[in-house]
Amino acid sequence: MEATIKKHLEGVRVIDLTAWLAGPFLSMQLAALGAEVIKIERPGIGDPTRVSVPFAGPGGVRFEGKTQEDIALINLKRNRGKKSITLDMKSKRGMEIFRMLVAKGDVVLENFAPGTMESFGFDYPALKAINPKIIFCSISGYGQSGPYRDRTAFDLTIQATSGIMAVTGFPDGPPLRCGPWIGDLIPALYGLSGILTALASREKTGRGERIDISMQDCCFSMIMDESLDLLVSRGVPTRQGNRNPRAVPWSIFPTKDGNIAICVYTNDQWKIFLEAIQREDCLRDPRFKNLEDRLKNAQEVEAIVTEWSNNLSTEEALKNLREKKIPCDPVLEVKEVLEDPQLKSRGMIQELMHPLSAKTGLKAAGFPIRFSELPAEYPGPAPFLGQHNKEIYKGLLGFSKEELERLEKEGII
Repeated sequence: MEATIKKHLEGVRVIDLTAWLAGPFLSMQLAALGAEVIKIERPGIGDPTRVSVPFAGPGGVRFEGKTQEDIALINLKRNRGKKSITLDMKSKRGMEIFRMLVAKGDVVLENFAPGTMESFGFDYPALKAINPKIIFCSISGYGQSGPYRDRTAFDLTIQATSGIMAVTGFPDGPPLRCGPWIGDLIPALYGLSGILTALASREKTGRGERIDISMQDCCFSMIMDESLDLLVSRGVPTRQGNRNPRAVPWSIFPTKDGNIAICVYTNDQWKIFLEAIQREDCLRDPRFKNLEDRLKNAQEVEAIVTEWSNNLSTEEALKNLREKKIPCDPVLEVKEVLEDPQLKSRGMIQELMHPLSAKTGLKAAGFPIRFSELPAEYPGPAPFLGQHNKEIYKGLLGFSKEELERLEKEGII
């Protein structure tokens, strides 16, 4: 039987007030799932990322001398598949127009500082009065309540206060920021989960929902396997570098021409691993008898593995280990990841598109969830600032051509 809709969230309209990364990354996933995402930006300014170098346009990539046709590369990545309109939310007429959008929307998404929406007169009760089915999701550094509510936050400060940096890095070095912007990206995915849950719940209750996403909450939820108090009493968690504090060898090891990741956990795996590296003599060594012993002597275990791997090429080491089904893989540089045949075969390596010149030659990750029945993918390139003003204001809200011109002249849109 043929599907009656083209995408999972077709018919869901998102009023997107977000900027920077956490909110835009969330709304980009909603767009991939089929939602209509209307990104509201400040007239003449837009999302702050629009001025971030480098830029891409019909003339290629440039690091300076931005033209009207150029769009910041990170904006092209973060706002794929959305519609951009401009609106001055601080003006009286702008607020009236926003109310009209809320009345026709399903989700309002914002990542302002707590209290900003209230200052506009658009807290959850006000939005619910306009549209009882509205789902209102806020992403902020520390949430809408608590002693840190009014602190400003970015990825780095969230990684610092969530415990992520405390457990990232080497024992003899300083705390390190995790490379990807997980202080933003993890909360975005929790926000996506919350919105999808609220949409499903609304099907049963007919009512909307208020969703409060704290970036600190979300990142803190990622770092603990056991009780924090129990771990602290044993001197854990602490920075382990590439080690796993519960298994060894479980780390990154050097080869003649690169590095490989090796993961060995059980006693059976350890035995097979020793066969692979031709060190069965270690089976008789009491220091390595079981997992607990190996953890106590982790440095000696890693020295044995390093001595073996250092004398082989990456390809040779991987071949020996894979023949024994030992989990292992090379540590790839980003340029190698972008050419990875596995990612390519699953359609994950995609070219960034520009609204004018189409292909840019720049690569980015596609949408990672595969469905058996309905497709999910970013539906198009990121828009120019205000590119969809006419479509939304005339088509959706029914403004006349003259009214649209007046709003533009007054700087409201």
